[in-house]
Amino acid sequence: MNSQRSLPTLIIFQLTICQLTIWSLSLFTAAQSLTSRSAMANSYIERGNAWFAKGEWERAIADFDLAIASDPTFAPGYFNRANRALADFDRSIQLNPRFAEAYVDRGAVRYVQGDLDGVISDNNKAIKLNPRLAAAWGNRGLARSGKGDHHGALADFDRSVKLDPRRAETYNNRGVMRFRLGDYDGALIDQTQAIKLKPDFPEAWSDRGAVRQFNGDLDGALADYNQTIKLNPRFADAWFNRATFWKAKGDLERAEADFTRAIELKTHLADAYAQRGLVRLLQGRANEAQQDFDRCLALNKNLRQSLERLIAETKQQMAGRNPVR
Repeated sequence: MNSQRSLPTLIIFQLTICQLTIWSLSLFTAAQSLTSRSAMANSYIERGNAWFAKGEWERAIADFDLAIASDPTFAPGYFNRANRALADFDRSIQLNPRFAEAYVDRGAVRYVQGDLDGVISDNNKAIKLNPRLAAAWGNRGLARSGKGDHHGALADFDRSVKLDPRRAETYNNRGVMRFRLGDYDGALIDQTQAIKLKPDFPEAWSDRGAVRQFNGDLDGALADYNQTIKLNPRFADAWFNRATFWKAKGDLERAEADFTRAIELKTHLADAYAQRGLVRLLQGRANEAQQDFDRCLALNKNLRQSLERLIAETKQQMAGRNPVR
C-alpha cells in the first residue's frame, strides 16, 4: 500500500476513524449562582442526568424539557437536551457564548451532517475558550482527516492524547493517521495502546490487523481480524480486511466468502465489490467478476482508473500463472 498515491483509488485495507467525543453524553450540571427558577431547572437536570446514566433516554429528555420550561434562559438545559437538535446547541451558545463544550457538541452534530468546515470552526472556538479541552482537539482532527489534511489531523490527535491519555479512540485515530502518512511502527504502537486501554474495541483490533498484514505479520493479522469478528460479527470492515488476508494467501474461496459477508453488512462498499470481482476473475468466473466491477463503479465512478489498473494487473498475474504454450 503506497501512502503517496493519488486519490481516489481502491483501498487495500479498511481503516476505521472512530467516533467523535460528544460532551453531552457525560452531561452538565450548572456550577453557577442560581435563581429560584434556575435552581428548579437545575434539579430537573440532575434528575435527567441520573436517568441518562441508567440508559433511560426518554425520561432524561423529558426532564431536560422540564428544565428548559422552568427557566428558558438556563443554558445547561439546552445543552443537555441538545443531542436532539442543532437548534438547541445554537440556543445554548447564544445564552452562554463561552460554553466551550457546547461548541464541541455542535461540531459533532455538524460532523454527522457532513459539514466539516463547521466542525473545524466550532472546535477552533472551543480550543480558544479552553485549550485543555481534549475533545475539541480530537474532533477537529477527525474533521481535518475528512478533508484530507492528514498532517493537521495528526497534530490535533497528538495534542488530544497529551491532554487525555486514557481515551482509546484517540490513540486509534492517531494510529490511522500515522499509517496513512507511512509511520507504520507508530501506527502499530498506537493501536496496541488503544487495545490495552479498551480490550473490547473492535475497530482497534481490525486496524492493528491491517497494519500487521501490511508489515508482513500474517499470523498476527489473522488473529486480530478473528478477534474483531468475535467482538462484533456485524463489523463489515473486519470481514473486508480478513478477506484481503485470504486473497494474499491465495485462499480464494475464503476471500470470496469474507468479501461477500462484508457486502451483506455494508451494501454500499464499492471496494468490496471490486475486490470480490478480482477474486472471481482469478477463479475464471469472468461474467460474475464483471457484474461486481459494474456494481463497484455504479457506487463510485471515480474508482474507474484504479479498478482498470487492478484488472490489468490481475490478468497479467493469470497469464504468468498459465503461460501460452
